[in-house]
Amino acid sequence: MRVGFLLLGLLFSNLLSAITPLVDFDLGDTTRKDSSVFVVPTDNHHCYRYIFMQSGIGLPKKNLYYHNFNFFMNDFQYGITDNFTLAGGLIIPFYAYISPKYSLEVAKNQHLLLGDIGITSMFLSSTKKLKANLMYAGYSYGDEFNHFSLCMGYFDANFAPAGTLMYNFGGSLKLTPTVYLIGECWINGGQQKMENVSTWVLDAQGQKTLENPSDPLNSLYKVSHKTITLNRTTIFANVQLRLISNKNDTKSWSFGVAYYSNWGGNYQEQQASGDVRNLSNFFALPLPSISFTQKIGKVEPHLRF
Repeated sequence: MRVGFLLLGLLFSNLLSAITPLVDFDLGDTTRKDSSVFVVPTDNHHCYRYIFMQSGIGLPKKNLYYHNFNFFMNDFQYGITDNFTLAGGLIIPFYAYISPKYSLEVAKNQHLLLGDIGITSMFLSSTKKLKANLMYAGYSYGDEFNHFSLCMGYFDANFAPAGTLMYNFGGSLKLTPTVYLIGECWINGGQQKMENVSTWVLDAQGQKTLENPSDPLNSLYKVSHKTITLNRTTIFANVQLRLISNKNDTKSWSFGVAYYSNWGGNYQEQQASGDVRNLSNFFALPLPSISFTQKIGKVEPHLRF
């Protein structure tokens, strides 16, 4: 056990040594020493993204922003320049992604952004491997405290019959100096494939055929299985309360609820018994939404009222 902790400590130390030259920060300056001095914050260290979605406000050059979602997704966002950000991460245990973004302030409190999200699966066979990509453009309006973003992009994946448009929007609303309401929504329409759908085998007259014609009273019907294509609409929404640390406002915890739903297509499954099941591709999954974020860079953490 002690050896395991020593190895983890050594790994963490080496990781910090590796990223320190890339990030403009002082590891010793992470909290204000004089805890009696309260400073009214003039910036928001968490304005660069909502939950998954990035805003049009650019992460400053040589700053690093870490985000953990529900303890499974680990995202690192790095400011290569003040306008160009490179993000990437792992969704434990199977997926990895990369997401470059370019943003430009075109007027006061107005930003345009252009980006791409590429995701793939790891450790899976080629038949189960996921490949998906979203290229998008968007617009953000607002200051670092209160802002919203609207984006539209082209989504393509190896599990979808064809590429489709993706729409997403997000926003941030300051409630108190330490509490923000944040949220985002992703909407995508198109088609999906349903595999192994059973259907009766029909004869030349369009009648169901028996497996055992010599015993029609007890025989089951012959069925075959096929893949069908259905229309679908998919939505993913996420709302959180972001609670910024009083002692170090480069850190925050967020708590809320996420909701995933898919609907739009109906079909029949014809069974060997002669029964028919009327089914749909409707699926809904609400789940808790928990995030931790931290900005690492040459920033002065503030104590907040």
